[in-house]
Formats: sequence, structure tokens, C-alpha cells
Amino acid sequence: MAVERSPGGTSLIDVLDRVLDKGIVIDAWERVSLVGIDLMTVDARIVVASMATYLKYSEVIGTTAPTSPAQELAATATESELDRAMRENVDLRRRLGELSVERG
Repeated sequence: MAVERSPGGTSLIDVLDRVLDKGIVIDAWERVSLVGIDLMTVDARIVVASMATYLKYSEVIGTTAPTSPAQELAATATESELDRAMRENVDLRRRLGELSVERG
């Protein structure tokens, strides 16, 4: 039995073929707050595409997508702020090591 297509309409197969061929990116960022206190933040990116399309355009998807507020904050941090944070991290690790030796 042969599958017949209507000449003027678009079938689900045609739509699915086009979506897989071109791809769709759904980018969502949601925050749940209660009385001004952030309880939860969800950052999601959903890509619907064939593997060939995804591999072909994956670099573009990664570089042109909007960033979350946390990523924007990290990108605007100056080098001196990063150096200060790294020094503080090293100092805290050293102090934690000293405390564990004293207890141990």
C-alpha cells in the first residue's frame, strides 16, 4: 500500500523533516523568587535538530546564544578581581589544610 500525500497541504512528516534539517533552538531562563529572595534559577537550552545539522552549526549555537546574568557578571570581572579571588582561594585551601592537620 503506497503512502499518498495531499498536493497542497503540509504533513507532519514535512514539518519534522524541515525542523530536523534546519534545527530549532529554545533558550529559557527563569527565576523563582519569594519576597525578593531568589529561590531557584533555571537556565536551559534545548536544541532540536538532526545530528548532521547540530554538528554543522554547533559552534554558531554556542557563540551567538545570549548569556545568563551570572555569565555576564563573570565576563565583566576585571583581571585583578580574578587574581584576588584566586589568591583568596589558595589562602582558604591552605588554612583548611592546616585545620585538618591540627584535628587529625
